Amino acid sequence: MTLEQLIDRWRHDDRGPTTLVTVIAMVAFLMMFSVMLQTALFFHARDVANTCAEKALQATRSQQGNQALGLAAANACIAKSGSGDLQAPVVSVNKTLRESTVTITGKSPTLVPGLEFAITVDHTKPTERVTNPGGVG
Repeated sequence: MTLEQLIDRWRHDDRGPTTLVTVIAMVAFLMMFSVMLQTALFFHARDVANTCAEKALQATRSQQGNQALGLAAANACIAKSGSGDLQAPVVSVNKTLRESTVTITGKSPTLVPGLEFAITVDHTKPTERVTNPGGVG
């Protein structure tokens, strides 16, 4: 058999590995694409948690703020962002004389079965208070 006959046979032969390689490559491509989308969903859910924690902290740490206002601000922000962005959110707000803390935990939406990412966001800042500079007045 000559080289030309082998090449001709290879071009017209249906028994080659092309179909199998294509199927394996497509599965690998779809899995990589799904993992990329899952990662994007994680970062989006984390950004939602960060934004809501910051809004809750602003409401909590102000001089007239309290834990209930911070909790309401966080829950309103989470509800406004949509039900699918941050799943199973739990908000914790704590205010002392020195600092205010907001913690939001939840999960990112799951696209790849078995691949779940937990999200925990902690924001702490000093509590605002009125002081008398220099003790005058």
